[in-house]
Amino acid sequence: MKKTLFFLLMITFVSVLFAEQRYALVIGNSNYTNFGTLRNPVNDANDMETALKSLGFDVDKVLDGSLSRMETAAVRLRNRLTEAGNDSVGFFFFAGHGVEVGGVNYLIPADANIPDRNFLRERAFSVQVMLDMLNDSRNALNIVVLDACRNFPAVWSRTVNRGLSVIANPPANHIIMYATGAGTVAADGTGRNGLFTGHLLHNMRQPGIEVSDVFRRTMRDVADASNNQQRPALYTDFARAVYFGSQPAPVAAIPPPAQVTPAPALQPTPVITTPVAPPQRPATDNMVRIPGGSFQRGRYRITISSFSMGKYPVTQKEWREVMRTIPSLLQGDNLPVEQITWFDAVEYCNRLSQREGLTPAYTMTGRTPATGYPITAATVTWNRSANGYCLPTEAEWEYAARGGNGSPGNFTHSGSNNVNEVAWYSANSGGSTQVVGTKKPNALGLYDMSGNVWEWCWDWRGNYPRAAQTDPIGASSGTNRVVRGGSWHDSAGYARSADRYSIQPNNRFQFVGFRLAHP
Repeated sequence: MKKTLFFLLMITFVSVLFAEQRYALVIGNSNYTNFGTLRNPVNDANDMETALKSLGFDVDKVLDGSLSRMETAAVRLRNRLTEAGNDSVGFFFFAGHGVEVGGVNYLIPADANIPDRNFLRERAFSVQVMLDMLNDSRNALNIVVLDACRNFPAVWSRTVNRGLSVIANPPANHIIMYATGAGTVAADGTGRNGLFTGHLLHNMRQPGIEVSDVFRRTMRDVADASNNQQRPALYTDFARAVYFGSQPAPVAAIPPPAQVTPAPALQPTPVITTPVAPPQRPATDNMVRIPGGSFQRGRYRITISSFSMGKYPVTQKEWREVMRTIPSLLQGDNLPVEQITWFDAVEYCNRLSQREGLTPAYTMTGRTPATGYPITAATVTWNRSANGYCLPTEAEWEYAARGGNGSPGNFTHSGSNNVNEVAWYSANSGGSTQVVGTKKPNALGLYDMSGNVWEWCWDWRGNYPRAAQTDPIGASSGTNRVVRGGSWHDSAGYARSADRYSIQPNNRFQFVGFRLAHP
């Protein structure tokens, strides 16, 4: 009875939260003074206004806007959300020309005169500025939709990247949808709407579909309609269920099966639906023992003790068997799980350890929410003497990717100098994750260490010490956690065994997953 009551209270909470004040800014720039005319952005903005109003949004619209009008409307949206309080929802939509220079995305005003890329900072509208203003509102959720990757005709634009770049650190409680992936161009469309916006409008109007599913359906529809020439991209840091329109009728919560009873502090939230049977074999069956040894990092020798590492990235089937839910956007049992925060990966390690009778390696305090899952913030401590599963350190990851002691072959990528032999990356992935283990393994029998998905490591991002080390665990604090290996979304250079990148630990991307380590 208590579980059922709590579930119904959660349904009521979500309904009330997102039935509250909704504000939107819609911009469509078609008639450019210096860059020609686009067929559909004004239509896109008009039709988006109509759709959003029918879904309860108070909509502010700008057509063929100057920089001043766009900025004024953006400030107005921020102020309305701030005044509405922390249960309000914001929506920003732009259709028109967009360009990325130096990692910064710019939306082009209709009257802009931009004779050179260096004028963008003063004469174009920065997406990051828009995100910063929305984040300042401290409201419940902001949704940003950018159909802004038309083929920009400025002569100087031939020297910059096509389309918009991925925002490396999107703010919390934001959902950001791009009409197409990084480095590609969105079709303006041959009908009334752009290819992307037309499909988005259709899916937004369908009743009872959760917002993330609306965007996933749009991704699928646009990819199908363009024969995979245009593949939208979705980046989110929002874990709750939210609906544009009506919600499906609530159903009674299904308790987990008796043989999968987690510890009280790790109980799943009531939104988890269908439980599944536990795996038939322990995770250790897919672990590879890595003999200790050393490798050269620049001028310094790094020594690593023996440990075990997952043969593959954690798959969606493995994730679901432990967590009983799937966060991934690119779904398939044997695809790597993605849309996983660093905290999610830590939680998985602990739950899997408990299932197999091991001592969890991690202790989390100050988690948000106070109980349950997902976790968006916590202080995590690592008991290195525990026998439970954990994330590899960055040094362990690189040592294993290189092939272990002596780094057999000294390959640029994990197992080969030919990236196509061992990695799924932007040029061969078809715009998606791929089934694990379908490329050549490295000398240790590890698959997908290069490409497919970036993999979370334990370490905070910091400068490498200028000294030889034994079993280093990285910086003692920081802002970002290290990810390694590159992904299906990125170029071959990121898939090198020596390459490193970092992401804020509460961010979710469809190109970030993880693999297990074990003492």
